[in-house]
Amino acid sequence: MKRIRKSKNPALAQYLTLADLFKNLPHSVLREMMDHTVREFLKGGEVLFLENSIGNDLYILAAGKLRYEKRGADGSLRDSGEFKRLDIIGELSLFTGEKRSATVKAVRDSELIRVPREVALSILVKYPESLLQITKIIAERLAHAKTESKPFVPQAKTFSLLSSLPEKTILDAIHYLGLVFLRYGSFYVVDESMFNERVKELEKLEEADREPWIIRFFTQIESEYDYIFYILKDGKSISSFAERALRQSDSFVYIKDACETPTCIELEAFIDKRKYHDRNHVLVLIQPDKNSVITGTIKHLEKRRYERHYHVHMERMDTWERLGRGLLGKSIGLALGGGAAKGFAHLGVLKALEENSIPIDMVSGTSAGAIFSALIAMGESSEASKAKAKEFWVSRELLNEYTIPVLSLTTGRKYTEAIREFFGEIQIEDLWIPYFAIATDLSHSEIEVQERGSLWKAIRASTSIPGVVPPFINEGIVYVDGGVLDNVPGITLKERGVGKVISVDVFGDIYPDQDRELCDYFDPNRPGVMTNPFFQMTNLINFQDLMKPKFPPIGDIIIRSILASSRERIRQTEKISDLFLQIPTNNFGLLDWFAYERLIELGYISSVEKIRMNREKFINPSLQ
Repeated sequence: MKRIRKSKNPALAQYLTLADLFKNLPHSVLREMMDHTVREFLKGGEVLFLENSIGNDLYILAAGKLRYEKRGADGSLRDSGEFKRLDIIGELSLFTGEKRSATVKAVRDSELIRVPREVALSILVKYPESLLQITKIIAERLAHAKTESKPFVPQAKTFSLLSSLPEKTILDAIHYLGLVFLRYGSFYVVDESMFNERVKELEKLEEADREPWIIRFFTQIESEYDYIFYILKDGKSISSFAERALRQSDSFVYIKDACETPTCIELEAFIDKRKYHDRNHVLVLIQPDKNSVITGTIKHLEKRRYERHYHVHMERMDTWERLGRGLLGKSIGLALGGGAAKGFAHLGVLKALEENSIPIDMVSGTSAGAIFSALIAMGESSEASKAKAKEFWVSRELLNEYTIPVLSLTTGRKYTEAIREFFGEIQIEDLWIPYFAIATDLSHSEIEVQERGSLWKAIRASTSIPGVVPPFINEGIVYVDGGVLDNVPGITLKERGVGKVISVDVFGDIYPDQDRELCDYFDPNRPGVMTNPFFQMTNLINFQDLMKPKFPPIGDIIIRSILASSRERIRQTEKISDLFLQIPTNNFGLLDWFAYERLIELGYISSVEKIRMNREKFINPSLQ
């Protein structure tokens, strides 16, 4: 931090006059205080003070942006927020002398005015009426803090674009992104030549006077425009402008040709050295083929921790729209729940979404939902997904390989081979749409979010219904169906930064028809006692097709028991969802694969009107 003492500086007098804590003080008080103030500069990312540190001076934010964070004993974030221009920082410590209650750091290059504690207190003691005014303001702030329940969520406003691609390609990318950004507000583009032209006249000034002007330049454009793009020129060395732009940015956007090596942007070496852990790092891979993604995304993702990665094609506006909404925190996510054969209802919901032109930027799925969401992530429409899902689930009869029930009712061989054949060598990170499959890590009793690696393995793990399909073991960890802990994974999407969540529950709550059928297996004169095993076996005979025996009801009971355990999690998902669709599949069995046509129609009929009524909140920028 740079400190420059200035006495009787007119600019300092202005800050003291405008700051709400001092604006009603007599001019004599302000003059005396002004003589002892100190101008300080913080670079973006630098810390002003740490939580529980000693320090009682008062600060006024003249330009830039600061953020505060309060953490619990376990290191978890309890509270956070931002300071804007002319905000006062540290007024409580000024009076109490206690340690700092939060960590405060610069989000942008910032200019502050520091008022030493002894100076402020000596002046306030001389003028009791001033002390009363300040006490009143502090009390109002504390009262407001108690009533403020909405958590602070930092919104990205400034973006540094890093790329080794030709200038025309970058300008085209900004054009496409700009079309999306303009729906949500204004944007401004700053490159090195424009910055140098604006600050050229400041070269004759001393550093003490030049620095605040440069900080105010960035502060001003950020106040005038909703979003700022900084274009950084790539090279082995970094310019003064590039250094400043990185400090000013909420997000670093790395735009690369998908065919290039992960190290194609030379400026990344500088970023690696400085770390920048508190910034969002976003990878954009320009794909040469509009229909398929080049494999090998993982080699790019291994270079650093990216918050998200996107595949775009220069001629596919839908991919640019997905990227734009993602950068702005406006993504629309779709969470599809488990329910075995009932999962076909998801395709009816998807058809209704398509008819209402609601885009999907991110998908998550549990069990059967993991399969249907994978088809969406692959870019399939509702009609194409129907054909593929029918061929996969219905035509093959994957769950009729009954075995001695040691680990499960079926061997899982036919089912596993079908999944592996169907999804092949597709890797999750190579999908057009970000995808998350939910499994239950039985070895550690926790939810496992599968977001990288083999798609077929993720789906096999997510659909391992305990007692029906054998567990999936990968690298020594035992995975079972994700529905055990999270059957409608909308919370996963929120945790990944999605803006709006649509969650679909196809499980249902009651099963009157199936429960009546179960009575056939019990002795009516002895409650809780099953009939002769011979009669039980006759109930499994399909007299219309003797070659296709019915699935034993034990499988249905197992699935229902398992999915019921995640009901509390589903209630939490319903609260955070912007649209929660519960499809009434009560009269369908969990293994009614041949009812897929009726399930799809049910999904459509049950959701289309609700989707139409909520359409505006998903496509109207003013409501997002």
